[in-house]
Amino acid sequence: MEKSILILSSHYHPETGAGAKRATSFAEYLATKGWKVTVITLLPNYPFRKVYDGYVQRTPYINIEKGVKVVRLKPLLVPRDNLFLRLIAELSFSLRAFLYGLREERADILLTTTPYMLLGPLGCLLARLRKMAFVWDVRDLTWLYPRYSGKRTLGVEVFFEQLMKFIAKRAKLIVTPVQGIVDYFIRINAQTYLIPNGVSIEFLKKVEHLVDEYKMEEKPLILYAGLFGYMHGLSTLIEAAGKLQGYDFLLIGDGPEKERLLEQSKTLNNVKFMPYINHDELLKFYKQAAVCVSLVRAGEFSKIAEPSKVWEYMAAGKPVVYCGEGAIAEYLEKKGLAVVCPPGNPDALAIAIKKIVDNPEQAREMAGRAKEFVKRERVREKILEDFDRVLHSLLSGKEI
Repeated sequence: MEKSILILSSHYHPETGAGAKRATSFAEYLATKGWKVTVITLLPNYPFRKVYDGYVQRTPYINIEKGVKVVRLKPLLVPRDNLFLRLIAELSFSLRAFLYGLREERADILLTTTPYMLLGPLGCLLARLRKMAFVWDVRDLTWLYPRYSGKRTLGVEVFFEQLMKFIAKRAKLIVTPVQGIVDYFIRINAQTYLIPNGVSIEFLKKVEHLVDEYKMEEKPLILYAGLFGYMHGLSTLIEAAGKLQGYDFLLIGDGPEKERLLEQSKTLNNVKFMPYINHDELLKFYKQAAVCVSLVRAGEFSKIAEPSKVWEYMAAGKPVVYCGEGAIAEYLEKKGLAVVCPPGNPDALAIAIKKIVDNPEQAREMAGRAKEFVKRERVREKILEDFDRVLHSLLSGKEI
C-alpha cells in the first residue's frame, strides 16, 4: 500500500542552502521509493530576499517536481537584520502552511523542518487534527539563539524553549543531523533519531577528478563558502586574515553579518567577498583553495553545532580547518579528518591555517582520508535509505 508524507519547509529547491538541500533530498528520495510526497514551501527567495526569476508570484504556485507535488506560497520579504520582522515572516508562512495543510489530502506522516521553529507547534497541531504521525526535523535549536548571542528578550526565549520542549515530547519522532541536538532532546525523553547531513552522489561525481590547481609558489587561498550568520563567528576569520598578510582570504556567500564583516575587513587588502554562486562555479574555487575553513561562534552553541559545509569541503578533497568545539570537533580531530582549533580564537585559527599550508604532504594525506570518510559514511542517498526504513518502522509500530 502506498505511503504518503506531507512536508512543511520554508526552504526547498532551487534554493541551495543547507535547509533546502535537506528538505529536497528527503522529498525526492522518498518519491523514488514509492511514497506519495507533498511539500508546502515558499516561492524560492533565499538568500537574495527576492523571488527567483521564472516564478509567477501568484499563490499557491503548484507544480510536480521529480515526482513531488510542490505547493509554493508567497514569502513575506523583510530586512534580514530585523529579528522582530523575521519572526513575523516566519509566523506568516507557518500559519498559511498550516491552513493549506488542512485542505490537503490527509497523509500518513507530517514532517516539518527548522529553521522556522514555529512550524513545529503548528505542524504538531495540524498532525493531531488530521490524525497524522508528526515527525519534526530539527537542524538548529533556533529558540536558543537569543540566549547564546546575549540578546535580551525579556523572557521570550524561555517561553519558546518551554513550548518547543512541550512539542518535542508530543512528536512521534524527532530527527536531527547533529548528535548534540540528539542529546538535548534525549534529556527530556523525546524520541530522537540521528539522520546526518551528507553530500549527494551527483556532487561526488563532480569532484571525483577535481584537479587541485593550488601551487606552493602561489599565494595560498583560504576559502569560506556559506552563510554569513551571527552564529558562524566569521569575525574570527577576518582577524586571522589580519595575522596572515601573505595569504588571500575569499568569503563566498551572504547573510545578516555581511555588512559588519565588510566594515571589519575594510583595512585588509587580502580579504575579498563574493555573493552566492552555483555549485559548478564554486568548484572552480575549490580547485584553487589551499585550505577551506568552517567556523562556529564561541559559546554553548558551538558544542551542538555541525556545519554541513564541512562534508562538502572534504568531498572536494580539500584540507579543512574546523574552528569549533563539542562532539563534532572531537570526532574530526580523533579521526584525523581536519585540523581543529577552538572557536573565537584568531591566533589559533591563523596557526591552524599556516600548519596546513606549511605541511603540504600531511595536508594531502588528511584531505584524502577525509574524502574517503565522506564517500564511506556521508553519502546522502545511503543515509536516506535509513530514513526510509525509520519512517516505515514508525508507521508499523516497530522498534526504530
